[in-house]
Amino acid sequence: MAARSQHEFSANYRRFTPEATVLLMRLSETLGVIRGARVLPAVADQLRASARVGTVHYSNLIEGNELPAIEAERATRGELTPDTRAKVELINYVAALDLLDERLDSGRLALKPELLLDLHRVTTRDLGRRGDPHFRPQHEGAWRDGIALVVDRLTGRVMHEGPPPEEVPGRVESMFEWAVRMLGRGEPPHVVAGVVHYGITDIHPFADGNGRVARLFQSAILMHAGVLPGRMFSFERYYADDRQAYYAALRSVRARTLNMESWLEYFLRGLVEEYERIARTVEDLGAFGPAGGVPPLQLSPSQQAALTALRISGPGEFTRVQYERAAGVARSAAGADLAALSRHGVLHVRGAGPATRYSFAAQPGSDTSAAPGRPVGWTDARIERELRTFLSGWERWPTRGEFEAAGRRDLHAAASRNGGIGRWRALLGPWPPSTTAG
Repeated sequence: MAARSQHEFSANYRRFTPEATVLLMRLSETLGVIRGARVLPAVADQLRASARVGTVHYSNLIEGNELPAIEAERATRGELTPDTRAKVELINYVAALDLLDERLDSGRLALKPELLLDLHRVTTRDLGRRGDPHFRPQHEGAWRDGIALVVDRLTGRVMHEGPPPEEVPGRVESMFEWAVRMLGRGEPPHVVAGVVHYGITDIHPFADGNGRVARLFQSAILMHAGVLPGRMFSFERYYADDRQAYYAALRSVRARTLNMESWLEYFLRGLVEEYERIARTVEDLGAFGPAGGVPPLQLSPSQQAALTALRISGPGEFTRVQYERAAGVARSAAGADLAALSRHGVLHVRGAGPATRYSFAAQPGSDTSAAPGRPVGWTDARIERELRTFLSGWERWPTRGEFEAAGRRDLHAAASRNGGIGRWRALLGPWPPSTTAG
């Protein structure tokens, strides 16, 4: 007992800083919007599928897996061959998400160390046979048996050393007891999830895979608390868009003598960004469903599937070929769908012939600025215009923190919500653009 009390888990943070209070209020308001939105089953399925792809892709990207998002999509559909380590990581992550879903649906999602071990076992399955001398088969789903060093990949500098391996089981158990106790006392589950996310990375209980498991268990806590309706959320893009900001936020705890406030505010901002993105999306998509029992247009399954997929992916305009792929229909059926949607005012048409492009029209009676935190009038054209203006003073793409320091958090958030920063980097090309004459 004496050894246990010596390593009792505690979290050092003020219950509600001014910024955390605002962020928690926004989370609560947005959660209400999401729960009250009219989302048709197929729409919810599309959102859930999109979230799974994003979670698998971005969580592994953070750890250096550079496979493109299309491979994560194949993994979620069970179509990826496990012939490389990188592909095995994606396949395993899908299995870990399946484990969480199965435990939640069966009422067995218990916040205990055993769940952490199970998630690690699934996430690292067969990776111990891939030639890493520091991670062997016996490490899969087991507490580490050696030291834990977190090394900066760029500088080689040791950033953190975890506690001795003999302390790991007791520290993890104490952390989980703290989490269950705080949830029982009414502590916001989003705060508890942030504390445990940090705690897992700090204890570093495994020989490898700690970051992936920390992000998975963050979702487990939110699922257990009932604040991830429909499992339509992917928080990992927030971290992957600026990995240095993510690592700096984690390191800030030790830099501030174990005070977690800076980390928690960063963590909550990421949750708010994703909750508000989903709130805006379900409200937009709700316009395609029935209103007061009388739908303005009875969508066919192919139309609903395509509109949902295209709305979620966020292209400002799209072609017939893109619609055809999203709907999963032949060319003639896609043409008939698009003609009907255009006649009913759901889509605007620009151009003619092979150059024809389509865009979403404002839905009758909808107020697209109503979602909490959504900037009014953030069209693709406006985002591109303001990005070009803002970037004109930079010789590289600025980080999220640099956007915020320059007073343009709104622009970064709008770009993130409309396809992601990666999409805008690809659209605008290398920055600064070349000015060399041809």
